[in-house]
Amino acid sequence: MAAENKVSGEPWVDVPTARCLLQWLVTGIQPEDYTVAATSELAAWLTRQGLGALAYGRCADADLALRRYLQGEMFAAAAESSLKQSELQAILKALADNEVPSVLLKGAALSLTVYDDPAWRTMSDIDFWVQDADMQLSAQLMVGLGYEINVKGERPFLLQQLSRGEIVFVQPARTHSFVEFHWSPFPGWWLKRTAVVDEIGLWGRREPLLDPQGLLPIGYQLAPEDTVIQLAAHTAVNHQFTLSALRSLVDIALTVEKRDVAWAVVAERASEWRVGTAVYTVLDLVDQLIGVAGLESALIQINPSSLRRWLIHCFVTPESVLAGRDWQHGWQRFVLLLLLVDRRRDMVKLVIRTLWPEPAWLAARYGDNVGNWKHLWRMIRYRGV
Repeated sequence: MAAENKVSGEPWVDVPTARCLLQWLVTGIQPEDYTVAATSELAAWLTRQGLGALAYGRCADADLALRRYLQGEMFAAAAESSLKQSELQAILKALADNEVPSVLLKGAALSLTVYDDPAWRTMSDIDFWVQDADMQLSAQLMVGLGYEINVKGERPFLLQQLSRGEIVFVQPARTHSFVEFHWSPFPGWWLKRTAVVDEIGLWGRREPLLDPQGLLPIGYQLAPEDTVIQLAAHTAVNHQFTLSALRSLVDIALTVEKRDVAWAVVAERASEWRVGTAVYTVLDLVDQLIGVAGLESALIQINPSSLRRWLIHCFVTPESVLAGRDWQHGWQRFVLLLLLVDRRRDMVKLVIRTLWPEPAWLAARYGDNVGNWKHLWRMIRYRGV
């Protein structure tokens, strides 16, 4: 198979089997028609999807064979979770002591809210959202805690700031584990050039995040509707349905299971923010692979045209997600991202600005010595465009 659309490895389960499994993982109730054979291959597939620890917890009283296959994954997840939670509490305390309000994003928030055990939601990094005015102080606090700023060559600091991205921190002894402070929960140039996310409203609607015992507030999380939109946009736009996409669908389903999500609000905000097509595509996968009550109403309100749905279906299907198909490398990525844009005029804008970026983008990415023509040549030479 070509490198640009490789899959994560075989075998993978079919759609009916996956739906049965995922419903069990979300609800904790074993379906009456459960007939999945517990095998080492199934355990390996669940682990690759980032669902091994969750599956271990859910099958505690049911499928003892599958539990045995996943025992090593659970031990590893529990150890990593213990480190992550300790790390998280230390950072939250430093922020609170210095009166820096923050919002936990993605796995950091989900592990404490919608998963019965934080270890069931594995994560490679911890994500915070802080206000622009607090970013400098936050960075100083992280350095004071022993972290170092990790800057990637293709994503320099100023470029990240312009795109509402993040500052990445690492501990010298744990370079595979990251802590990211975000300027926005909706980062990246796709969103900056095509969407109009209401960050003021997002921050104003944030809700207290309680400790694992549910007693004391330890920070904040996004409102439930904003959480669903953020998870969906991140899955579709930032990762093009790769990088544990299936786990992201479970994240959304569990958010709906544990928090009061108003689907009409989800649809309205997604449409207003011009991320309706991206959100629809992810929620449609949730509907097909898991099934969530009331979701159909939201899908109807943000349903793209039949042609757009057919074109997206050429890339993204329940089968492609189960197989772990990778669209992040190659020309298909650009086509998929274009198809996810709500408005056609924004598609044109995205193409133009990708090939001929804003002066501020050029200066942040390359410095003062590279203009549009040099950037275009780099695109042709290194991206295959």
